[in-house]
Amino acid sequence: MTLTEAAFWTKRFGVIALAMLGIFGIVVIILTTSSKKNILPQYISANFACTEEKEAFLTNKLTIPSLKLASGNSMYFELQTDSGKIDTLPNIINVYKFENPVQSLSSQADAKILANKLGFTAEKITRNGTESYSWSDTNRTLVVLSKNLNFTMKTNVAYVKKIAATGTTPSEQEAKSIAVNFLRSIGFTTSDYSNGTPTTTLINLNPDGSYSEASSLSEAELVRVDFNRNKSMITIPSNIVGASTMVDSFKKKLGEPSTETMIVNDERLDIYTFNTAVTFLNTNKGNISVYVGVAADKNNKYLSSIYQIDYTYWPIQETACGTYELINPNIAIEKIQAGEGSLVYLNDTKGDTVVDYTPKSVKKFTILYVNLTYFETAAEQPYLQPVYVISGEVIFNNDTKGEFDFYYPAIDYDNVQNKIVQPEPEVVEKKGLL
Repeated sequence: MTLTEAAFWTKRFGVIALAMLGIFGIVVIILTTSSKKNILPQYISANFACTEEKEAFLTNKLTIPSLKLASGNSMYFELQTDSGKIDTLPNIINVYKFENPVQSLSSQADAKILANKLGFTAEKITRNGTESYSWSDTNRTLVVLSKNLNFTMKTNVAYVKKIAATGTTPSEQEAKSIAVNFLRSIGFTTSDYSNGTPTTTLINLNPDGSYSEASSLSEAELVRVDFNRNKSMITIPSNIVGASTMVDSFKKKLGEPSTETMIVNDERLDIYTFNTAVTFLNTNKGNISVYVGVAADKNNKYLSSIYQIDYTYWPIQETACGTYELINPNIAIEKIQAGEGSLVYLNDTKGDTVVDYTPKSVKKFTILYVNLTYFETAAEQPYLQPVYVISGEVIFNNDTKGEFDFYYPAIDYDNVQNKIVQPEPEVVEKKGLL
C-alpha cells in the first residue's frame, strides 16, 4: 500500500469513526430523553385515575358558597404580590378519595362508648330517628351522628361563666395540650392531623349565649383550639430515575419537602413529600374544634376543662386515587374578578373573627398572595380536591382597611379525561446513581 493509499484509508476510517460516534451520541440523547419522560409520569401528565370515566368525576365538581357583599361594590382588583406576578405553582396535583363510612350495626354501641368517654351516662340515650343519638346532663348536651360518629358537645353558657370566675383561663399552649391529650384519649390519632399545627382563638361569652373574640387572655373565658390537617400534593421516592432533579425543581416552586427515610431490601429509601394545608369554609375555624376553659374538677383536668367540641372528621385515603391538571392561577383570578369566585373571609384588619359575618361594601381588593390548598367541607364529599386561595388587603367604601380570602376550584374541569393507564417509572437498581 502506497503512502497515498494509506492516507486515503486513514481519512476514510476517521470519517466512519466520527459518524459512529455521532450516532452513539444521538442514541444516548434519545435514551436519556426517553428515560426522563418516564419519570413519575403521573406528575408529567395527569392520569385522571379516580374514576374510570370522566363523567363520574365531573359530577363532583366543587361548589363553594360565597359570602355576600353589601351594595355599592366596585369589585376592582389590583395584583401586588412580592414578585409583581403570580408565582409558579404545580400544573398537576394529587386528588384523594374520602373513606366515607356507612352506618354499621354497631353504631349505637359505638356511640354509647363515645358518650361514656365524654362523661355522659351511656344508657341515658335518646334516639333521633335513624340519624343521630343524644344525651344530656345538668349542664351539657351531646349529639352523635349514627352514620359516622361525628358529634357536637356543648355546655350551658351560664355554667361556663360561673366556672370561669373561679380560676384562670389556661394559656393558649396549655389549651392546645389539654385538647390534644383529650382527643387522643377518645381514640383520635391520624397522621394528616398530627402534622398540622393547632391554632387558637380567645373567646368571650356574651350574655345572650353567643361568642365573640376576646382581646387578651385575661379577658377570655375560653380558648378555642382548632385542629388543622395537611395532605401531600406530590410524593417522590428517591429510587426513581431522576428523583433528585424533580425534587430540586419542585423545591423552587413549593419550598422544602418533608423527608421520610426507610430501609427497603437493605437499601435506604428517602420519600420526599410536598404538602399543603387542607382549608375549610370558615378560614379561621377547622372542622374539629375544642373549647378549653377553667377546670371544673381539678382531679379530672382534661375532661372538666373542655366545654364544647365540634367534631367533624372525614377520613381520607392515605394514597392519592389519581392526579389531575390544574387551571392556571391567573385564570382563577380572572374568574374571581368576573364574580365567579367564592368570598370566604372579609373582615376589618383588627375585626372580630368569631362573630357572624355581616355584608360589607368594598372599594378595592389588593391581591397579595395566591396559594394552592385542598378544600374540605363540613358535609360529606367523595373527593378531596384543590382550590386556589387568593388573599390580600381590602379597602372598604369608608376607606378603612381589612383582609379577604377568595376560593376558586383549581382543577381544570374542562379538560378532565377518562382514566389513563401510565407506565411504571424506571427504578434505580444501584446506590449512588441519583
